[in-house]
Amino acid sequence: MQAYIDYLVEDIMAAHRPEDYFSKSPKNSQEEDLEEALKESEKFVSQEKRFGFEGYCGLKRESFPPKDQLSEAQLAQVTTAFVAMMKSWNLEVAFPDDLPQLRRYELLMGILVGPVMIFKHGYYCFDFCTGNPEGCELGEYCPCLKSEFYNP
Repeated sequence: MQAYIDYLVEDIMAAHRPEDYFSKSPKNSQEEDLEEALKESEKFVSQEKRFGFEGYCGLKRESFPPKDQLSEAQLAQVTTAFVAMMKSWNLEVAFPDDLPQLRRYELLMGILVGPVMIFKHGYYCFDFCTGNPEGCELGEYCPCLKSEFYNP
């Protein structure tokens, strides 16, 4: 399995955003950049239909092994490479420090198949927290549970 993971990590590294991805548009003045950034914000807020991240980075969910077939070290190897690749697409991930690698892997696979918006003038951060620990994707790792304001 390690040989496959090594190839998968190479594929993840190859899925970084191409440097010329945004250069298809002409050079903008500062005013045009600001206008373009505002349009991006409006597009994000409008919640218009978006493509899955697979369509941007070229990776397919089927290429990733089932979580129960990976060791802790392999999970860490894949999740670390995947998070670095996401950064190249202006996407960030904020995991609680104590979140197990297995859960990180599951959440990243959800991002891979889920809709995303790629920003030219900013970034998007997945933190998986709704602000309410009840029904939170992070379960017992939800940072809200540690908040002084949470009173069950």
